[in-house]
Amino acid sequence: MDTEKKTTSAWFLLQGTYSPYTWKYRVTTDTDDFKRPPDMLGLFKEVGAKIHGIWYSFGEYDLVAIVEVEKAEDMAGLIIGMRAGWDGKAFDKVNATQLLTQDEAAAACAKGAAGLKNSRDASKDGPLTGTMDYTNVEFKKEKK
Repeated sequence: MDTEKKTTSAWFLLQGTYSPYTWKYRVTTDTDDFKRPPDMLGLFKEVGAKIHGIWYSFGEYDLVAIVEVEKAEDMAGLIIGMRAGWDGKAFDKVNATQLLTQDEAAAACAKGAAGLKNSRDASKDGPLTGTMDYTNVEFKKEKK
């Protein structure tokens, strides 16, 4: 695995649970349906998604796919479209989890560690009390 490669796109694990209607249709009417592209292929094209692979599984989800999009907002559009058009029909549940490369995960850990240094340790001082409205508050990164 090339961990030095910089990615300019967002990768996601897409998971879906078929509705009972879909399973019944595929098992009793059209078993070749599994071999055809998904009905929502136009939706994938609209957001510029690239499907790297689709697998069927027999666990919490029936279908998993690795999908690449230009930015996370593209996947949000894809999920919104899938939920608007196929939830309760083809799918009972659709989920997308963003995937990080090893370098991206390491950078995220470094940001988390830096943030902890600038935050109060709740385990020592107890949880924060009261409320604060963070609406329209801009946090600026401290210069070192």
